[in-house]
Amino acid sequence: MACVLTPTGRGAVAVVRVWGPGALDAADAAFRPASGQGLAATPPRRPRFGRLGAGLGDEVVAVVLDGEPGGVEIQCHGGSAAIAMVVEALQGEGARIVEPEAILAASTPSPIVASAWEDLAQAPTLRTAEILLEQAQGALDREIADLIGAGDRDLASRLETLIDRARVGLRLVGGWRVVIAGRPNVGKSRLLNAMAGYARAIVSPTPGTTRDAVTIRTAFDGWPVELVDTAGVREAEDLVERSGVERALRERARADLTLHVLDRSGPLDDRAEPTGPTLIVASKADLPAAWEPAEVLGTAPFVVVSAESGTGLDDLGAAIARTLVPAPPVPGAAVPFRAEQLAALTAARAALESGDRRAAEQTLRAMLPTSFPPGGGRWPVRAG
Repeated sequence: MACVLTPTGRGAVAVVRVWGPGALDAADAAFRPASGQGLAATPPRRPRFGRLGAGLGDEVVAVVLDGEPGGVEIQCHGGSAAIAMVVEALQGEGARIVEPEAILAASTPSPIVASAWEDLAQAPTLRTAEILLEQAQGALDREIADLIGAGDRDLASRLETLIDRARVGLRLVGGWRVVIAGRPNVGKSRLLNAMAGYARAIVSPTPGTTRDAVTIRTAFDGWPVELVDTAGVREAEDLVERSGVERALRERARADLTLHVLDRSGPLDDRAEPTGPTLIVASKADLPAAWEPAEVLGTAPFVVVSAESGTGLDDLGAAIARTLVPAPPVPGAAVPFRAEQLAALTAARAALESGDRRAAEQTLRAMLPTSFPPGGGRWPVRAG
């Protein structure tokens, strides 16, 4: 098997890995050394210079790897044509081209660890990367292995904790969706721009300017978030604006959190009851106040902000993070991060609740490799 390990696109150097039965023979047949014998006669970890590919081919450096899964690493120029030339030469010698994820499965006996390394490459923030790295180093594997020998009450409690943590774990790559909603001209688009740090949405005093959902990707306290600015909700006669209002309502229905924006400088004419998790944002704090949130909103969670001056934006970001992740996992905690992991843990809990301890343990064992590092050791991803 062979795969391109470097990202898609142009670069100075690309890396192609060949491994599995017959990998050395295939690479040796395709490789033309600048001098000396071929790769089959080369000791492991000794770089060899040569060419690969049809015609003149591309200048490459090839290294025979030892350990598991072994094989050969080929470093070529990073242009798409050079990479294609190397890949085609390897295919011509019988190598099957696969996605990079395949080498993770071959490099570690743990499917959880392999998945964690795969997701780690897509982690959008340092905080989520740290959590995934801990799973790649075996945190979730070790916890599941410990669960198998736990007492019934302890097992039930720890299963519940893992299932609860999955609410965060399943968002480590994709993040959360936060919708900015409210009536026209309350400052939604200006708020989006202030939180983005640049003019992402059009700002105008004309009501109904925003017709479509405008999105940005950002993070609050290290948690990845997609912010969505939506059309102001009102009775609209214009067909296009009405379509925007309908989309705004759909976006709000599928949001993880809604920022319901109210104009603090004008009459409070929006008393819509919040649906789903909602933070009230009293906007335009730089203008004379027409009402006080504490007096009008009662116990509803609110933040006073000014998108113009920046007042309250840090408080709003902190409130968003607290609402989305009220109990962040502690460093080193086991955190399920894939839907199939959550499904298996939920099935184990159901079996335990029905009194079938054996079925619960079998479900947990199926999540682990056939053998587990003694003493709670870590599964490595072998470098080869």
